[in-house]
Amino acid sequence: MTPSVQGTTRRIRVVAALLIVGLAAGPAASHLYWLLGGTWGLYTRGVRDEVATTGTRVVAAVVLLLLIAAVLVVLARVELWQQAFVSDRVIRFFAWALAAVFVGETLAAFTWSRGEELWWMYGPVSLVIAVLALVVAGSGGAWPRVPRPHRTLPLH
Repeated sequence: MTPSVQGTTRRIRVVAALLIVGLAAGPAASHLYWLLGGTWGLYTRGVRDEVATTGTRVVAAVVLLLLIAAVLVVLARVELWQQAFVSDRVIRFFAWALAAVFVGETLAAFTWSRGEELWWMYGPVSLVIAVLALVVAGSGGAWPRVPRPHRTLPLH
């Protein structure tokens, strides 16, 4: 590997590590909290329970499993996890899907969720995760390279 490719790979892996930390510290931690019965941060429309409902806990468990899968996709995308079950094309698709989910979450937080109590927290966190996910998804040759036309100088 050439030094510039090594540096690029190292930077992408740092971005991937930050993405994984962001996913673990934000969405995964809050969904684990809700899975265990916590209610802080839930949109409850004025109804306050001391313990999350069974439905909330089931949804939190499903989202937590999806976040674990997202971490595995990120690890596979930056080649820190060499798995043999899923093709690189599928991994790339899921990396872009992860980025799209958090771009959508960011748009939702900054638009129609602004009236909610905790929009100020969910919006910026989603934005940071979305940007990191876009960088990871776009790494490794995912962006098509279009060759530049060569300019020729006119001869006099």
